[in-house]
Amino acid sequence: MLPVVQQSIPFFDNISNLTNPLLVLLTVTVGLYSLYRWLLPKPIPGIPYNPQAAKSLLGDAPAMVKEVSATGEFRVWCAKQMKQMNSPLCQIFIRPFSKPWVLLADFREAKDILMRRKEFDKSSFLSDGMACMGSFHGIYMTGEKFKANRQLIQDLMTTSFLNNHVGPAIYGKGLELMKLFEKKMLLARGRPFSVKKDFEYTSLDVMLEFAFGKNWVHTSLGPQMERVGKMQVEDVHAMMEGTSKDSDEPVVFPLVPLVDFLNSVYEAPEIVEKTINALMPKLQTWWWSKQSWYRHIFDAKERAMKEQVEIAISNFQSGCIQTGVEHMLMREASRAEKEGRAPDFRSKVLRDEMFGNIVGGHHTTSGAMMWLTKYLTDHPVVQSNLRSVLYTSLSAAKDGNRLFTFEEIRHAKLPYLDAIIEEMLRINAVPVTREALTDTNILGYPIEKGTQVFFMSNGPGFLSPSFPIDEARRSETSRASKINATWDETQDLAAFVPERWLVRKSEGNGLLADDVDFDGAAGPQLVFGLGPRTCWGRRLAYMEMRIVIAMLVWNFELLKTPPALSSYAGLEGIARVPQQCYVRLRKL
Repeated sequence: MLPVVQQSIPFFDNISNLTNPLLVLLTVTVGLYSLYRWLLPKPIPGIPYNPQAAKSLLGDAPAMVKEVSATGEFRVWCAKQMKQMNSPLCQIFIRPFSKPWVLLADFREAKDILMRRKEFDKSSFLSDGMACMGSFHGIYMTGEKFKANRQLIQDLMTTSFLNNHVGPAIYGKGLELMKLFEKKMLLARGRPFSVKKDFEYTSLDVMLEFAFGKNWVHTSLGPQMERVGKMQVEDVHAMMEGTSKDSDEPVVFPLVPLVDFLNSVYEAPEIVEKTINALMPKLQTWWWSKQSWYRHIFDAKERAMKEQVEIAISNFQSGCIQTGVEHMLMREASRAEKEGRAPDFRSKVLRDEMFGNIVGGHHTTSGAMMWLTKYLTDHPVVQSNLRSVLYTSLSAAKDGNRLFTFEEIRHAKLPYLDAIIEEMLRINAVPVTREALTDTNILGYPIEKGTQVFFMSNGPGFLSPSFPIDEARRSETSRASKINATWDETQDLAAFVPERWLVRKSEGNGLLADDVDFDGAAGPQLVFGLGPRTCWGRRLAYMEMRIVIAMLVWNFELLKTPPALSSYAGLEGIARVPQQCYVRLRKL
């Protein structure tokens, strides 16, 4: 039998050769397109969003980064999204391949979530960003670690500790600041000068004394006072040589370098802010921790904290309990006795907790005092009214041609000053953030577990009229809660009007305690948060603002500064701080 010879047909061979690559290309193309579609942002059903952002792998991030790079403020961009979408609830796509972030602009619902709804807690992306702060209570969810750390510091916001230890320290640092201002005023001869660093150094020194008392000797304000105190008017002329002769040209005073630990206090919040904004916070923290500059910052922190803890242990064991650290040791000893164990005075938890409080108290309160100075400068009627209230309420000091004492300002009822502080805080609050711990809903819309929710405090319901919301969409606890009276939203809510927080008791326009009461619940306020995670140090912050600003208005008239130095642009991080804070002073 002859063998069968099979011959291929060239035409079909060519087709086969062409089909295989085309099939592979088609498969790859379909696969890549499917992957692209799968990686696109996945909007939450029913919640408004930017349709164009949903068609991009990067979502809203490019637009957000562009604006924040120019303004320094994430909250401003967020408020614009709420207004553009005309909704109290919207979603944005910031981190690629992640769940949308949800923005809520409704104080009543935000208050309900923060105070009553346990399915929301600390945002994990914020905790990841704060990893450099170690065992500070602010990084934990509201569980046992959070409560244990809060227990360590529970004595530090008591009336006795604030009045006997912290208050006198604030008063003393305030006096130093007034002397520095007066010296700079004399040297500037009518020119404006920046007081940003002066307020920062004052708050930093207050927190150092809060924590360590007189055990810490390297202050930040003292060396500045020593340096400026040695200057003469001729030195200022020499510094200004070559600059404009215009009286609006600011004087730039020299700064004395800080010791390493104080630099650590400055640099830690910057690391936190940059890490929170990173695409992969955990990876960035790990990488930075290998860098020499990073280790230098936190090595300096550890050296100083260990040294101060050793001093505090010695004082505590000898029966001396005055400083913040010494009170924490007392609390640890008491807790250890109840738990039947030896106290761990050298715990890293104790060091990290106190360091975190120093960082937080310094950064936030100094910024608040800058804003107060700017508002009082630009609202001379408010400034004059406050001065009149202070002079009348503290008449013994005024009649004696002296400054009030700490005890006098502590006991004084000053509702107008309280209202000025509250109004400043209202306008400059940063968003509060929570994470959904389980699948839940907000205003009837589904919120998946792991979703980040931002409670906006600079848009509708705060700085512009509220959005109307159907009561049926609110949570059961929100509907059942008491609704506080709200102020007239037909007024300009973005304007600085302290009287919003006052309740009149008598006829006329008086602003003394006999005429008005301060009502801290008169309107929406989220600056310190609400519920179990309310800012722990708010009483200290109010005390510091009250004393230092009262000293400033008592001693000086804040004259108008040139427009180029009077911007209300802010920088947003742990708190919102002004980019500029200049003064032109006249001694009273």
